[in-house]
Amino acid sequence: MLLQQTGQAGVRKVFDLRRFLYVLALTGAVLLLPTPVGLSPEGHQALALFVFTGSILALTPAPLPISALMVPIAQIALGIDTASGAFAPFSQPVVFLILGSLFLAEALRKHGVTRRLALYVIVATRGHFRALLFGIMLIGGVLSMFVLNTATAAVLIPVAVTIAQRVRQREDAKRALALLILGIGYSASIGSIATIVGSGANVIAAGLLAQVVPFGFLDWMKYGLPIAVVLLPASWLLLMQSIRIPNISIDIQPAIDEIKQLGGVKGPERETVIVLGMAVFLWMTGAQIESALGLPATLLSSAVIAIAAVALLSIEEIVDWNDLRGVNWGVLFVIGAGLTLGDALDKTGASEWFAGLLSPMLEGLPYWLILAVLVGGAFALTQFMNNVTLGAILAPILVTLGGASGISPERLLLPTIIAVSLAYMLPSSSARMTLVAVTGAVEPKDMVRAGLIVGIPSALFIFFFFLGLSYLGAI
Repeated sequence: MLLQQTGQAGVRKVFDLRRFLYVLALTGAVLLLPTPVGLSPEGHQALALFVFTGSILALTPAPLPISALMVPIAQIALGIDTASGAFAPFSQPVVFLILGSLFLAEALRKHGVTRRLALYVIVATRGHFRALLFGIMLIGGVLSMFVLNTATAAVLIPVAVTIAQRVRQREDAKRALALLILGIGYSASIGSIATIVGSGANVIAAGLLAQVVPFGFLDWMKYGLPIAVVLLPASWLLLMQSIRIPNISIDIQPAIDEIKQLGGVKGPERETVIVLGMAVFLWMTGAQIESALGLPATLLSSAVIAIAAVALLSIEEIVDWNDLRGVNWGVLFVIGAGLTLGDALDKTGASEWFAGLLSPMLEGLPYWLILAVLVGGAFALTQFMNNVTLGAILAPILVTLGGASGISPERLLLPTIIAVSLAYMLPSSSARMTLVAVTGAVEPKDMVRAGLIVGIPSALFIFFFFLGLSYLGAI
């Protein structure tokens, strides 16, 4: 029997038995095949888990978080590991880093920090819409560097609705709202490129990469931040070309009045900003401070800082458990599923087997061609598959492939995962675009058109950026 629930869109299926049977059929087919040459029986089982993970996260017979939780269960059922081993990756520090990020985003929303920033942008731009759009995208980009990109989009979309309501002409207001909401979705994705904490796919990739090479918060930023700095204004310009709008202005007096009513930044609002600022500072400098002061290793690691920041907000009664219950816990399960798959492929030797098959194909190929295939393939696939899911599937293979082929894992993994962030064209491509779609403010054809106009040049820039780094010997 199919369980059902009623939501805004009406009655929809929560569990699709037919899709689940497809997942089981694909997994069973892999198990029934003879064990490939060079692969151990355990590796064959991990290969089946790889197919199970890819199919259940792509077909989502149950909501994505529940589908993700089936991955460790499948690992146990296939005899790859016990329950303690299968669920161990869910406790990796990067999972708690994202958890802390979600809690910080809730604190920003609760105390109106994001709304205040938007009011300042309205006044600073004198209500000129094009400058206002850039200002809102700048807020989205900066926030999503340090809180999860989906959480950033969720707290800014209501602000966009309020702004569009102040546009006098109805048709102009409709176009303005579409631009604002798309701008928020894109800027949240772009900002998340800059740091590990911005995206679930980044977390999975960085967690797996750190197991083979020293890799931390600043290591990611030195690649991701320059890309984000270029893509944000470029995407703003391209977005305005995709949906044309006349020069319009909105009345800034209501924003001025609201700022006066709010007064200066004080109380919980100020403390939230201070705690976030301290967390960002320690994320970037924690390792150096540990070394300089002789502190215990990892005491100032990113995950510890994130949880400590949330604990401080709780002690100061800025957030409480009722606030934190509403965050998007499901993303943690998807990240855990990706880490679980990577762990299973690694400990059974399946990753090495995959790498042994693929690495001969890379021999003799120039890096520019490999890079073109990775970035182009990731950009194409992420339009149809949830970007975190895609990152969870690709990351463990690329990390091992890098070692087996003699190519530094960063050169394969980073451009691929960053390109996965350009999930712009369809609601299914990312949680941000799902939020954009459910507002009803953006027509499907406009979402696809804008996604192409903004996404293709962005993917090309990522390709040339990493190609340039390669020629300079910087990666």
